[in-house]
Amino acid sequence: MTRAEPRRGAAPGADLRPAGLLTTERGRALAVLSGAVLVQWAAMMSVFPALPSISGALRIGPDALGLVMMVSSLLMTVLNVPAGVAADRRGRRPVIVAGLALSALGVLVSALWAAAWPFLAGWVIFGIGRGLFTSPAFTVPADTYGPQERGKAIGILAGAIGAGSVLGYVAGGLALTVATWQTVLMADAVLLVAACALTWFALPETARELHAAPLRTALAQTFAWYRRRVVLLSGVVAGLSFAVGVAATFLVPFSLAGLAASPFVIALVFVPYEVMASAGTVLAGAVSDKVGRRLPLLLALLLVAVALAGLPVAGVTVWSVALVYAFVGLAEGPVISLSTTMVTDDVLKADPRRVGAALGANRLVQGLGPILGPAAGGLLAERAGLGARYWILAAVLAATAVLAAFLPETWAGKEAAR
Repeated sequence: MTRAEPRRGAAPGADLRPAGLLTTERGRALAVLSGAVLVQWAAMMSVFPALPSISGALRIGPDALGLVMMVSSLLMTVLNVPAGVAADRRGRRPVIVAGLALSALGVLVSALWAAAWPFLAGWVIFGIGRGLFTSPAFTVPADTYGPQERGKAIGILAGAIGAGSVLGYVAGGLALTVATWQTVLMADAVLLVAACALTWFALPETARELHAAPLRTALAQTFAWYRRRVVLLSGVVAGLSFAVGVAATFLVPFSLAGLAASPFVIALVFVPYEVMASAGTVLAGAVSDKVGRRLPLLLALLLVAVALAGLPVAGVTVWSVALVYAFVGLAEGPVISLSTTMVTDDVLKADPRRVGAALGANRLVQGLGPILGPAAGGLLAERAGLGARYWILAAVLAATAVLAAFLPETWAGKEAAR
């Protein structure tokens, strides 16, 4: 099979400077998708400051709210595989737009009726929408950027996750001082509808050749990607790293509350974490384009492991927890982005028609992180001391770095570009 020629605007020599984001077709596609990713994650995170209000207004216990959040995240994870297969068979844009439309519908349903079941049903629909959206969205940079720029492009897209998380958490918290939680969700729904419309009209179809195999065959071939070491092992590495990050996110409020920090201080601690995750993702992607993917991946894992292990040694205070938690941001954005880029590098060499399916299979393994993370965080908060819990997380991340050392390099950096 001969790979189709790149579409207009996808020239390998184009760059990712701000002007390039607006003047090339692939740059506009990346800008549109980054905006959609930011809105998706802002909507998801804006609900967290409102959970106590939702719980009281709808008479839903925290345990039930936690369960529905878990189910929503589980659906998002499981749907990565069929979404990736659909994107390879039907094109990227229809699946991405469908995901945004369902997300808007789910948030709207949660907001319109001040009753428990509509809220829970809406949030489940929101999880389905996010599941359809994520994998195809990250396939678009794989379609349009060569390996010498792919890390930075995927890093920009992944960085929008962190930016959206900060925006959603902070804006949601501030909005609740003057509005109700339903108003916050209505605003989220309006933004998601706008993102859906913009994506439909402004996002070009980037799939160069569709995978025409029967659906059953395509699904079977998707799970066959696990035979490739990069697809499976990078998913395990990203999933474990993600689990550590989520567990730390669960533990930090308990740790800070135990140190008599105010709710305002606890909220502020999340901001440098997300900033580090977003900026680190873009930087790690750009560095990986020059030196290869594996080295910055290992450095990010080891840096966070050292920071976590050093926290009990330095002394657990409000400021030391805030500083270390900022570094934990590197365990999520950069590691997930670099793992995704490695899979993209590897799969494009094997079969460019099936990048979406391979990324879906990889993200299915990655998705174990946000599922296992809260359970691990709750167990550590219940049974481990203030210092021991961070040593345990550091040990898990160090073991993850050992696993990452067995990943083959998928891009040799500047030497390969010559």
